[in-house]
Amino acid sequence: MVKVKICGITNYRDAADAIDYGADALGFILARSPRQVTPDTAQRIIRKLPAFVIKVGVFVDAPIEKVRSTMGRCGFNLVQLHGDEDREYCRRLYPHTLKVFRDKTPGVIRSIKSYGAGIFMLDSGQGGTGRLVDLKIARDAVKLGNMILAGGLTPENVAGVIRNVRPYGVDVSSGVEKKPGRKDKNKIKAFIKAVRS
Repeated sequence: MVKVKICGITNYRDAADAIDYGADALGFILARSPRQVTPDTAQRIIRKLPAFVIKVGVFVDAPIEKVRSTMGRCGFNLVQLHGDEDREYCRRLYPHTLKVFRDKTPGVIRSIKSYGAGIFMLDSGQGGTGRLVDLKIARDAVKLGNMILAGGLTPENVAGVIRNVRPYGVDVSSGVEKKPGRKDKNKIKAFIKAVRS
């Protein structure tokens, strides 16, 4: 079954709706973004969540000790690394890392191979851009491990993308929003229903 991560969670109501409709993981952005939350906000939301939902902290080129302390403070199960973090940086946080690769980066397939992770994310940009990932690159990348696909996914296109690529999981943020930082529960419901179909 394809896993679903709802990213850009900024409030408890959106988190609860995502869980109620069957999300496997929730993402909390601690880097500069219209969806950015403080560690205090993430911690308050996470304290109310069920134990078996994966909580992911999203960082961009943050000092590794800051990532570790924030992870412990907030109760993140994983950290999603969206910057230029190298293999050694990721190794120091193993096994709690989800490294993001951008589809339009030259040599992205080589980079994923050399990274050598069992799980990784392929994204179309910095996040929240609404641009769909390059499906040809995604079909090549999915052969390299458990790939989570992100970028431009919506309730309308996600089922077709899954049939085309067969990823381990999908990640959505702007595709299920009313506005940046505020989710639309009907879109969340429709997205997860489309994935499960």
